[in-house]
Amino acid sequence: MQPGLVELLELYEYKVEDLARGADPKGGMAALNRLRQSLIASNLSGPLARRFREADARYKASRTSYQSVSEEPTPELAIFIEDEGPAPVSPEREVLDGLAEALYWSRLERDLGRAAKQFNQGKRDELRMTYAILQNLEAYASTPQFAGDYNLSRFSLSHAIPGLSDPRVAIENTEVGTRLLLELFRQVYGLADRLNLPPEETVPYLRRFARRILDSEGALRTSIKGPNVDMLRRALEEARRQGLGTGQIRELEERLQAAAAEERRLALVQEEDKNRFAAAIERISLLLARYLPAPRGEAAWPQIPQKILGAQGSEFALSEVPPGTKSLTLRLQPQRLRLEGYEIAISQTGQLYGLSVGTQERSLDEAPWFSLTLRDAELQVLRYKDYLHLRLEPREAATLSNLLTEGRVLAHLMWPERDYAYLRLMRAFSMRFKGDTNVAQFGPESAARYGEATIDNLQEFARKGLESVKARIERTPHWRDLLAQTAAAMGLELYGQNLTREISEWLGYQPPSRDTLGGDIGSTTVGDSPSSLKAGSTVLSLRFQSDEVYVSSTGLIPRKLHDLMVWMVPEGGVVLAREAHRVAHVLVQIASQQAFPADKKG
Repeated sequence: MQPGLVELLELYEYKVEDLARGADPKGGMAALNRLRQSLIASNLSGPLARRFREADARYKASRTSYQSVSEEPTPELAIFIEDEGPAPVSPEREVLDGLAEALYWSRLERDLGRAAKQFNQGKRDELRMTYAILQNLEAYASTPQFAGDYNLSRFSLSHAIPGLSDPRVAIENTEVGTRLLLELFRQVYGLADRLNLPPEETVPYLRRFARRILDSEGALRTSIKGPNVDMLRRALEEARRQGLGTGQIRELEERLQAAAAEERRLALVQEEDKNRFAAAIERISLLLARYLPAPRGEAAWPQIPQKILGAQGSEFALSEVPPGTKSLTLRLQPQRLRLEGYEIAISQTGQLYGLSVGTQERSLDEAPWFSLTLRDAELQVLRYKDYLHLRLEPREAATLSNLLTEGRVLAHLMWPERDYAYLRLMRAFSMRFKGDTNVAQFGPESAARYGEATIDNLQEFARKGLESVKARIERTPHWRDLLAQTAAAMGLELYGQNLTREISEWLGYQPPSRDTLGGDIGSTTVGDSPSSLKAGSTVLSLRFQSDEVYVSSTGLIPRKLHDLMVWMVPEGGVVLAREAHRVAHVLVQIASQQAFPADKKG
């Protein structure tokens, strides 16, 4: 049964049912007709074809009644009214639409830069697979059968998946990885129009396309040095036929056995590679679904103010910048304005424009978009034709927030209660991904070395383990069930529930807020003079020296804050996240579970 067509057929049946009830099919008749044509062009067979014929018969029977209800009689006077065609679109409406699209792509490029850093590890399977998808998509799109081959039955491989050290692809370069991912999004964004697909089928089609590449012969390159098994077997048969000496025949037999063993080894390696790339395809599909705008994916289209400072027409005119404005669209001309306390100057020299904030100056003709790092914010600047869009956002807010949520999980893992119950549970959970696990090896006695380690070494150990678990979670949709089973086997059910909640929040799509992080999120800017922060009953001192931030408390050795630190306190843990001179912090209060039964021994 062809993948993806079942979902399309079900969608068609739902729309036909709406039509049969006399209701407007979701998306309108045009979308229904496009979907019907796509199914017709797919050459359905077997049970799918029978279901389509039944639904199509209802469609044909219902269409007449639908038209009689939906189409109002045309007044006789209407024949004397000339069709003036669609109303002309305001040039400034086009500008606002263009700015929204440009803002989407600029944000996407930044997000994909972070994704490229994550993918640029290990064997870089996601980036290698992305390169193969782009190469094969370009080659297949140039063939006449591409537009009508929705189920990819006529696809043939034109480019293999590149090797890790392929000189044609410098995927170890993060910028190259970002450009690869961005080009993939640009190609996938327009797929629905090129293939006459419903937009919501974009990601499923791309997933099928990638799977066809992976399943094609020659997609994964393997090479055997010297003669293969068939050649050696024929040589051995010929040697026996010719009555060659025992020594020569024995040598051929040994070579045949070695070649057969090598082929078996390569088959296992190839199967392992195939499983890895299948997982990479799923991660690429998740990335597409997350960042493609609806209905292609789950992302929301950027919203920008529908007024323009200095607009030429009255429809979108904005006379002045309202107080508290953080997002502004304006017509490009020399002027000064204020956004949230920042004075922004736009200057003109001949045909060239420039923008300055404080001591920073940038040309508006070098790049369509850029960002300036300000004292406690980030100014995003986007140019489209003769218009400019300015947007103030918290400085690296998402990065700091993600670090804080990661720190919440680490605070639990470093909590020493019941012999580091959370850390022992996570280690057992990590092993559970590989199959059934003997939880006895993660009993309280296994935690003896945790208490002996320095706090920085313990944090590093917990963080590396958490990264490993994260990679496995992203490949395992039912990870929550595995964690619950592991916690139950260890007698740590409540710890398992807490850990599930914290990991889910950390891996969630939406940037964390004060509500989801819990407690009061604070932030401070460290400088030449020491600063302090109070968390629960503990006061921490922060000192900036030689581009490093040191954290200390009375009677304790100072610790160096790189990007993330957990400082354990009686109430739980203080999580500190750093970006340059800015430090965000939150107190994670951890409830005691000491009153509950002791661990199971397995």
